[in-house]
Amino acid sequence: MEFPLPSADKTHHVFDGSPIYEPRFLEVREFRFPGLAAVRDESGAYHIDFFGRPLYVERYEKVGDFSDSTAWVKTADGFFYIDENGSRINAETYTSASDFSEKTAAVYHAVCGATHITTAGEMLYNDWYYDVRPFADGKALVRDDAGWQYINRGGELLGPAEAPADDLSRGSVRIEPRKNRIAELLAGQQYDSAVLLLRHAEREPFYRGEPGVGKLVTARGEKTAKALGASLPKITAAYASPMPRCMRTAELIAGIAPEADTLLGDPGAFIFDNAKSQEFYQTTSTASAIRSYIKGAELPGHYPIAEGAERLLAHLKAVGKDGITLCVTHDAFAAAFIAECTGYDFSGDWVDFMDGCILLREGDNWRLVWREGEITLP
Repeated sequence: MEFPLPSADKTHHVFDGSPIYEPRFLEVREFRFPGLAAVRDESGAYHIDFFGRPLYVERYEKVGDFSDSTAWVKTADGFFYIDENGSRINAETYTSASDFSEKTAAVYHAVCGATHITTAGEMLYNDWYYDVRPFADGKALVRDDAGWQYINRGGELLGPAEAPADDLSRGSVRIEPRKNRIAELLAGQQYDSAVLLLRHAEREPFYRGEPGVGKLVTARGEKTAKALGASLPKITAAYASPMPRCMRTAELIAGIAPEADTLLGDPGAFIFDNAKSQEFYQTTSTASAIRSYIKGAELPGHYPIAEGAERLLAHLKAVGKDGITLCVTHDAFAAAFIAECTGYDFSGDWVDFMDGCILLREGDNWRLVWREGEITLP
């Protein structure tokens, strides 16, 4: 469709030479799908619709143009992204942020480094670099200790590349992926029964508005799941959320066919209305939602967090026979369960792929062990 254009003096928009609304601004930029334009007046920078109406009440230092129905905005604290309703797509604030291209954006984080995110606000792949550039034709430039290289959308290295001829950000920070400590935490423990509650292996990325049910484990996820399984003692029983990525993860780690378990997902111990919860997560960042859930917020289709955690704990104890039992779930449920049991709020932190906790039973006594410590369970 044809969009109205900025006027010659860039104070408003016109269509066929006529103004389309009454307000005047210090500066306007072109309308972008879904019909929103970046403008600036005495109050600050923001976005308007075809009627000249603000999309939201907030005002920013700068705003970007919409692409893939997402735009960056800048405050005194840094950059973040909003959707076509003016709502943040995640809770992260960045030191630099690009427009979206091919449903991904290049971002710089003050502590972690540079990476790419999707329109759902999550990392496209599970790596950080010193520098990144936006995707074009399915590949992007990144810089690590070996220099500039190309990667594909799966985060796989495609080979060395020339440094880009631009004056964009050059980063000096890059964190390495956190080491999976599950095998280390289990080693040397005394127990009659051990239950490993883990998030699934690395999966295909989510994009805003898409259902997550069909997302599968990536090739890299399969490799790391096999490696974790090889580092663990023999697993005597395995259960998993019925979603394919969880079933596959459990099979690769345990080396046996898992049993589909609806208390681990689809819907899960925290959910009483699966349809409502799935609709909610299609447009909401999982990490942001669960962090608010941990603080006591009510989420559509969810039991209160204490009730959900109690249901899951009872189930894990029930399936935890002598030996080692593997239970593969999703990040939302692992984070909610660990938070409710330990008091950890996951502020600035999250459950990595195949991260989680271990429930250990000695006689009639249960305790929970995870990367941040150990507690006695009721």
